[in-house]
Amino acid sequence: MTEYRFARPEEETEVLDFINAVFSQAARPHDFAKLIPKVYAHPGFAGLHAVAVEDGRIRGAIAMLPMTVHAGENTLKAGYIGSVSVHPRFRGKGYMKRLMAMQIDEAKQQGMDFMTLGGQRQRYQYFGFVNYGSEIRFSVGQANARHALPKDTPFSFAPAEESHAEKMAALHAKRTIRCERPRFLDALRTYGAVPYAVLKEGMFAGYLVTLGDDITELYLERESDLPAVIAAWLREHKSCEILCYGNMAERIRCLNAFAEAYAIGPSAMIKVLNWENVLRAALRLRTLPDGERVLAIDGAGTFRVTVTNEKAEVLPCQAQPDYIWTEAEAMETLFSPLHALYITDPLLRSWLPLTLDIPIADRF
Repeated sequence: MTEYRFARPEEETEVLDFINAVFSQAARPHDFAKLIPKVYAHPGFAGLHAVAVEDGRIRGAIAMLPMTVHAGENTLKAGYIGSVSVHPRFRGKGYMKRLMAMQIDEAKQQGMDFMTLGGQRQRYQYFGFVNYGSEIRFSVGQANARHALPKDTPFSFAPAEESHAEKMAALHAKRTIRCERPRFLDALRTYGAVPYAVLKEGMFAGYLVTLGDDITELYLERESDLPAVIAAWLREHKSCEILCYGNMAERIRCLNAFAEAYAIGPSAMIKVLNWENVLRAALRLRTLPDGERVLAIDGAGTFRVTVTNEKAEVLPCQAQPDYIWTEAEAMETLFSPLHALYITDPLLRSWLPLTLDIPIADRF
């Protein structure tokens, strides 16, 4: 008989050994204490995991990391699903369905506004998750640096240390969308990323985070220094890809002026639990033209979305809807940059896509 429950504090070592073993068999060797140190390098993570136990042994596990997401002046509660693992010899028994259902119920009980995860699209569509977000990758190489970036630059880079953490966290706190990071440097090292302090003539001027050839996070005390910082980075690297998100208009404009190319894709998958809160927070991240639409979302309710004097409001209502969507249709229409391209409604087209991307450092 299979027991489904949340892992107990005394099972911490067993949980970590189990997910390390499953992921290591499926791909390269994994050490989650190093891979996701913000969670697994510290005690207290066992209870994040819903587990399937047979004969006293863990045979399946799914974790959910609670997050506090600040979106402009609004705060959302979210859960990031990760460490999805089933023992190879025990697959096909329905563990994943039961454990995902447990975590979705847990998210609702905790009053979370949305859940998010990364993974194979169709696998998680069964649980109500859809691709969302606008992750933009700008490619910059030596030719771009030679022709379009400053030749002389006062910037250099040093591995981030605890002495830099407070200033780095202060820069991060200015972001329009940000997740709280109780263990700031550990968060930056998620998935093996490497954080650096950006120095201007030896003084702190910002920070960047690299993951392979990607610069996944780059925040500066002066945004106007961005081209010179990229030029300095390319003195020691052949090329790089710089990640940014749909809400970073100034950054996008700057990078587009000299980058070789760009690609836009989804950043993760999302399942909205509290439509009123999520819509209100996402709509208020941008300056939008005035207007009103009534949206009926099957299983969630009907909402009047109004923008008046550039201020968005979302309220439940009983009015005749302008659109009737399933939850999946609503999430794809509202949060996908692709769907925004073929919306014929001029007002919705001016509002969309909504942005609510979770940076790599905060993923699980």
